[in-house]
Amino acid sequence: MGFPFTDITLYAPTELKVGTPEFNNEVSLQNFVSDLYVQKMYGYKPPKTSRVTLQPAYHEIWNRTWKNGSIISIAPYFNYNEYKNLDKKSKYHYILDIVHNSMMKLSEEYSWNKMIFEKAYQEILESDFLFRIEYPIKISRDKKKTANLVIEKTETISSIYLNIKVNELLSQVKLFDKKNTFWYDGIYSFAKNSKWFDSDSFGINYKKKKTQIIYSIKENKVTLFQDNIEVKELDFEKIFLFG
Repeated sequence: MGFPFTDITLYAPTELKVGTPEFNNEVSLQNFVSDLYVQKMYGYKPPKTSRVTLQPAYHEIWNRTWKNGSIISIAPYFNYNEYKNLDKKSKYHYILDIVHNSMMKLSEEYSWNKMIFEKAYQEILESDFLFRIEYPIKISRDKKKTANLVIEKTETISSIYLNIKVNELLSQVKLFDKKNTFWYDGIYSFAKNSKWFDSDSFGINYKKKKTQIIYSIKENKVTLFQDNIEVKELDFEKIFLFG
């Protein structure tokens, strides 16, 4: 099966000092856009590829792309002086264009499915960079209720919401917030493990780490369990490698 496709990472030049709030904000913005692009690929895996790295520092040095095992690197053009003076939304567009143009060039070279990347690009523009993923609706055991999970992200926070419909009345409940760890975010694994625990309770049952997040309709309450023990908040660093 090989490795899954995980990320498209931009290593952009910067004049900011590593570790400062300004540097972290800049990296978070770039990773936010890249993560959104990867999610809009809807699980598509470029053949024999697990990662793509974008290396603008080598733009005038490399005369070709590089492939090291399943990792492919390309050196797109990036003008930091132009980029740093843009407003936030314009920076989103600038990063998106670099990511998309790089993936289209790699598609030409490695015969990838261009339609996947064209669709991802258009969906991001049409949604105005809204990071929102809806998961399939599930019907309760008594057939009277429906529920599904929704992921929403900002540059720093990942959230899971529960949409639940009872007697045709739709309501939304936030299950939790956590730090956004972008492509490696465990929130994606959580969202794939939703279930009805009974006709009154819906949530997440992540058996791999003995973690449950359960919303009770009757009590209108979210209860958290880690290592099968009820807790006030989840320790995501213990659950997932990247928190």
